[in-house]
Amino acid sequence: FWGAPLDNPNHAVDACLSSIAMNNRLAEMRKEWTELDRPDYIKNMDARIGLNTGEVVVGNMGSQARMDYTVMGDNVNLASRLEGANKPYGTHIMVSEDTYQLVKDHVESRELDVIRVVGRNEPVTVYEVLEKKGNLEPAKAEVVSIYNEALLQYRGRDWDGALEKFFEALNIDQDDGPSITYVDRCERYQKDPPPDDWDGVETMTEK
Repeated sequence: FWGAPLDNPNHAVDACLSSIAMNNRLAEMRKEWTELDRPDYIKNMDARIGLNTGEVVVGNMGSQARMDYTVMGDNVNLASRLEGANKPYGTHIMVSEDTYQLVKDHVESRELDVIRVVGRNEPVTVYEVLEKKGNLEPAKAEVVSIYNEALLQYRGRDWDGALEKFFEALNIDQDDGPSITYVDRCERYQKDPPPDDWDGVETMTEK
């Protein structure tokens, strides 16, 4: 966490850049482990990160037997839920709307969804952080551009048009997790469309 015990006006940006650096270093380590022929559970080691911004309780928590300087509160819980919410989207760094608004000019990102996490009734718009601003590879930038068009069609209930675009993104990057997720959803809604009052919010069933 950033912003305590000393004030840090760039807390959200620092959190995102640190997460990007961690994720990129882990990718390098996977290559190193593969070259060293480590066991599969090491070669395939992965990590998910959830980031949220807001007021928290910070200080020494615990007892005389065991104490930790840490943070607690609803905003911490949301960050934890976002960490887990990466899984169905195949993403690595997910941030809340509050964090996104503070970092959008400093990182490459894309909107993922509007979700309702376990233990929280209010929906939150979530975004994937991909890279530091200006560092996104051209192929990935094209995937994101096509994906954004597809997401608009999905929100407009144009399942056929959205599917075509999501598949176009997957032709460039077959492992693009969010596109894979939305292909499944579009195919499901083609067979069983949501009700007329569908608000597009996806409810998470796991932490």
